[in-house]
Amino acid sequence: MGVLRVWERWRNPWPRSPFLRRPAPWTLRRAVRAALAWVGAATVGMIALGVAGAVATGALGRVWNLRAELRPVEVVDRRGEPLGVIDHCRAGNAVNAVPCRESLSVPLTGVSEAFLLAYVAKEDVRFFSHVGVDLGRLPRALLSGAGGSTITMQLLKNNVLAGHFDYDTDRRGPLLTLTRKATEFVLAPVVTWRYGRREVLAMSVNSLPWIGIGQRKGVYDAARAVFGVDPADLTLAQSAFLVGLLPAPGRYLVTDTTPPETATARFRWMRSQQLVTLEILRSRGLIGQGEYLEAVSTPLQPRLWRAEYAGSGTDLRVVQAARNPAYTNEPEPVWAMQELVRRELRAAGLDPKRVGRVVLTVDAATQAALTRRVTGEGATGPRPTGVAEGAAIVDVRGGGIVALASSTGGNQSSDAGRQWAVSALRPVASTVKPLLYAAAFGDGLTQLSTFPDQATRYGSQAVRNSTGTFLGRAVTVREANARSLNTVAVQVGTPREKALRAALDAAGYQEDRSNRSSPSLGTYRAAPLDVAAAYASFAGGGLLCRPHLLAEVTDTAGRPLPLPRPDCQPLWDEVVAFETFDLLTAAVSTDASHVPFLRPTLFQRVQGRAMPLGAKSGTTDDVNDTWCAAVTPQYAMAVWIGDPEGRQSVPVTLYREQTACREVALLRELPHDRRSLDAPPGVTRVAGAAVPIPGLTPRNPVPVAP
Repeated sequence: MGVLRVWERWRNPWPRSPFLRRPAPWTLRRAVRAALAWVGAATVGMIALGVAGAVATGALGRVWNLRAELRPVEVVDRRGEPLGVIDHCRAGNAVNAVPCRESLSVPLTGVSEAFLLAYVAKEDVRFFSHVGVDLGRLPRALLSGAGGSTITMQLLKNNVLAGHFDYDTDRRGPLLTLTRKATEFVLAPVVTWRYGRREVLAMSVNSLPWIGIGQRKGVYDAARAVFGVDPADLTLAQSAFLVGLLPAPGRYLVTDTTPPETATARFRWMRSQQLVTLEILRSRGLIGQGEYLEAVSTPLQPRLWRAEYAGSGTDLRVVQAARNPAYTNEPEPVWAMQELVRRELRAAGLDPKRVGRVVLTVDAATQAALTRRVTGEGATGPRPTGVAEGAAIVDVRGGGIVALASSTGGNQSSDAGRQWAVSALRPVASTVKPLLYAAAFGDGLTQLSTFPDQATRYGSQAVRNSTGTFLGRAVTVREANARSLNTVAVQVGTPREKALRAALDAAGYQEDRSNRSSPSLGTYRAAPLDVAAAYASFAGGGLLCRPHLLAEVTDTAGRPLPLPRPDCQPLWDEVVAFETFDLLTAAVSTDASHVPFLRPTLFQRVQGRAMPLGAKSGTTDDVNDTWCAAVTPQYAMAVWIGDPEGRQSVPVTLYREQTACREVALLRELPHDRRSLDAPPGVTRVAGAAVPIPGLTPRNPVPVAP
């Protein structure tokens, strides 16, 4: 019988009886086992979905290098003064909540304890006890898609997973939200294990997305932009206000046109969020009653706002609020240049993510002074609506950019297309004349060559002077340039048009084929930076050096990275270059000068700032553009004011008062360690003008187009 039972069990190991019975009744034990089975299956499914999401987005590799990716590039000027930092971002393919933003990272020791306490208590109170995922809050995170995630998961969402799934994209849907949360669920423990909780907290507070607050991120930028203090100095009341903004920081913004009731309601909402944060801190025993009362009774005044309060203590309430009319929020200088720096790094074959520190050719003090002028805070006052301005200063020795500023875009955005000093390709008008005369000096003419100022034609076009009159006598090239006579320029340029076009092409100017006027009158187009570089060649011995920003670059470990040598090509003979520099200084110093206000004042002479300065103005016939370019023995500068689209004329006062040339007066304020130019061999002076010695006919080298 035993053998038969064994045989039967082997032949049919699954008895039929279980399948013939009625379903077993549900018991508590069976229900618990079933629930755990479903939880296990859901957990396995979520892990699988998260792994798939991490692989599909390439997040695993980015998580492993997250510290380096979040560490911005430190930028300093040529004297070591800080200019700000540059984010690692991808323009056009956002990987952060707001791509290409300025931010400054600070260690946890540089953040007030009040802020860290408020942030952790409100966002993830069990942060220091879990491994990146708080299972107790996970169901709410899955169901809501936000608000229930941990600090570590938020770090992943704002930096690694931004631009994927449903965050920072135009796509929405429960499956996308679930996939993102699953990916965060998988990656969060990896981040905690890789970096530790303190480092995760440091990365988090330095990458908080303050969307809408001047396109900034991180606790440093928030503290500076909102309250004008360093993060180490944030009070408990200020910290609770900032943390309360995190769910919707865009509500902080207010304009002059916001209705009073809307502005007041918005500020009251921010106040309520501050009180919620403070109540959380008190209820959890993280602050005492005295600290709580002091914080809630503080009538905060964020820099952007002007709020009126009534009552006191816990009864303190907002009566009304509106935008502060005196509010200003200047970004760090590198904010306007960050995309230009990235371009140069890539052109040098360097990956910006490998770079830890960049030394620019920029001088911080000069940059600040130029920005003040261009944005309307200088002596010339603000620009009218619709009028843009771009200005550039370069060092004549190598082409390093000393300062770069734009009235719009460049001061408010990192969009290089709105950095007018670099991108505004506009007709250069009469600023071309020194380049024309330099081409002529290499063809046998001198400053003392004479031409009649009389009715002149270029083909079928009649040429007139800006005054509408003619002198009716012969004038030297020196006087013609000082008076900016168009008639003489066309007479000099027509037989030498080929040489002029070659020089302009080499200088990076672009021909306007739709304009049939003489190129001697400035029909070619260029940006202020290109014009400044061309004028620098007159003080640089005839060398044309391409403008650049990078002086030194080191990697994240502090090791120097190679940079290409400055690109300098001979454009003029050195005798021609010196003669043209002298021609330009005569346009300022002689009685015929069209910019006499650029002569040094008595005070500047006493200060030793009377170094030679040459300048040339220019205005297009349609008055859509007004220019000025200038050069000293050490610097060259170009200023353009006008409409980037070329659709409207600048106000009459801007060109009649020579506003652009009043801007270049800044050159006399700059410190010069090169205060004069030595005449090269082959130059003599006749009647005060620099000319070649008798018998010498200098020849310009053949220009090399870029």
